[in-house]
Amino acid sequence: METAVEKNGFRISGSKGETVIAQLRLSATIDGCRIDAADWHGETPQRFEAKTNGISFKTTFLSGPDSLLLTAEFRNDSDKTVKVGDIRWTREPGSDALAVPGPKLRVYREGWTMASACGSVGWGEADFSMNPDYVPFATSAPERFKPAKPNRFTSEYVTVLMPENADSVLAGFLSGANRVCRFEIELGESEPVQIDAVSCGDAIVLQPGEVFRAEPLLLLSEKDPYTLLERYAEFRGERQRIRGWDHTPSGWCSWYYYFEKVTENDVLENLAYMKEHRSEYPLEYLQVDDGYQAALGDWLTTNDKFPHGLEWLAKQIHDAGFKPGFWLAPFMVEERSGLVQEHPEFLVHTPEGEIAWTSQWRGSRVAVLDGTHPGAQDFLRQLFRTLASIGIEYVKLDFMMYACAAKNGRYHDPAATRVQALRRGLEAIREGFGEKRFILGCTTVLGPTAGIVNAERIGTDITPYWQRGEEQAFAEAPTVPNVCRNLINRVYMHRRLWVNDPDVHIARIDNNELTENEILLWTSALWMVGGLTLLCDRFQTLAPERAALSKLLLKQTDAFENVRPLDFRESTVPAVWFGRFRETGAPVYGLFNFEDVPRILSTPVEKTESTFKEHWSGDTATAKDGRLSVEVPPHSCRIYFGGAQR
Repeated sequence: METAVEKNGFRISGSKGETVIAQLRLSATIDGCRIDAADWHGETPQRFEAKTNGISFKTTFLSGPDSLLLTAEFRNDSDKTVKVGDIRWTREPGSDALAVPGPKLRVYREGWTMASACGSVGWGEADFSMNPDYVPFATSAPERFKPAKPNRFTSEYVTVLMPENADSVLAGFLSGANRVCRFEIELGESEPVQIDAVSCGDAIVLQPGEVFRAEPLLLLSEKDPYTLLERYAEFRGERQRIRGWDHTPSGWCSWYYYFEKVTENDVLENLAYMKEHRSEYPLEYLQVDDGYQAALGDWLTTNDKFPHGLEWLAKQIHDAGFKPGFWLAPFMVEERSGLVQEHPEFLVHTPEGEIAWTSQWRGSRVAVLDGTHPGAQDFLRQLFRTLASIGIEYVKLDFMMYACAAKNGRYHDPAATRVQALRRGLEAIREGFGEKRFILGCTTVLGPTAGIVNAERIGTDITPYWQRGEEQAFAEAPTVPNVCRNLINRVYMHRRLWVNDPDVHIARIDNNELTENEILLWTSALWMVGGLTLLCDRFQTLAPERAALSKLLLKQTDAFENVRPLDFRESTVPAVWFGRFRETGAPVYGLFNFEDVPRILSTPVEKTESTFKEHWSGDTATAKDGRLSVEVPPHSCRIYFGGAQR
């Protein structure tokens, strides 16, 4: 891409200058006022500067054939402190590649946290509907959802603009380590009314002479929109130095069968079964989830249901030949915990100096551990050092979005943003837990965790039922369709940012409302997207025919490669999934019907393929005129293999 400076902005063109991709200007919100950078001049062919109202702006452009990396910053040249609202790139209306009528433009909008909905949206639609109580934890800008407005969308971290019959354009921030980043988009009749790329300041205080830097912004353009997301994740993973893991872990998790009622005996029962049937279930970890702790914050003390304590239980798991893992919510602190009594200074406080109580947890008020406080960082460092010393090799860190969403809260460090508070706490956790132990992030803001966690949950919780009536209206609710929507739309993150965690496999008959077809659909979804493979059923009550489904997932983790949604642009909840079976290279098509009525699902197939075999039924289907078309019952799926069969 090429850049040309204009008086008040920049023109971004294709590599040969033949297509104007966008015209951009830079501005900042300081002390509540919008300041536009003007009168740009070049320090070098790639670096430019502008001075306006006591603010010095700088920006650089690093070009590639079909990519452009933009950096932006401003310095407080006044003699007073200022509060930073944001720094943003804004598309100027005009005759560029994005001057597309709203009905002919679709937008991929990414979510803020793992539970936040993601998917393509278009003309006449509004941002995803969310439970009003959950909005502060599902978006970085709750005010933009009150109320939702047709044709106006908020996308966190990255967006893809997908015109009809033209190349798509991706804009994505290459890090979320220091700033909350989002895109504010509004479609119009003749062209977009707004496309803004925003690095938030969270009202931090900037001293005279100090500099505020936006997260670097990447622009990419090519025909296939999903390929753009894959390329973006590769760029970002390299920038944030992802950790990943040298294999895809597997294990058993206590939560989705026992939930918070789990006992020590429940864990020991399943541990004994795992040991006796190791050849059938080649599992690596046993993860004890929520329900063992005395209180949120007092993580080394167990409750009465776990009379022998953490160290003893970790040793039992080790001695059985498995690696112990435990659940923690490290930034949540219950009022009844010893931590509140002993170190209230470690918590986020209100401007008046009171503890900022942010939610309720089983009858107790909950505060937030302040990741910017040195004492809180030491607490986390020592806590996870102790967990490592007693043999725990895996932790699932849950509800970390609280670190970024303390109600009416002020951090110990007034210059820290929300995501810096989270990341500093996470860095202390990683330092204490060590480099060689596994960290899974869960219910967290997705931007700050890359480079620290090994794996990340990418969807809301799976449930042992399809959906409940009251949940259908909310896009972040824990329902099977919502989970599957996020899994396939976010498969681009897998092994580019972290190991994806799609959530656990549910196969049982007892304690389960899912039908046979729904179980096969969920198994198929996990099989195709790959990632962390965790079981959750009670082994002693698991019927053999259902156990076979879990064993299929364990036979080869990440069984498919090049997985993607083929109807990504057209469908918010993609129904046509594609991949290649890793062992043979055979093309595989997953046809998923999340609706309550039968659907005919159709997809173009490779020219060399005409006959396909369905995995679950063994039936064959023939492509006609290069398309495979199949009627799929409600809440069901079909998995068709072409070429060399399994």
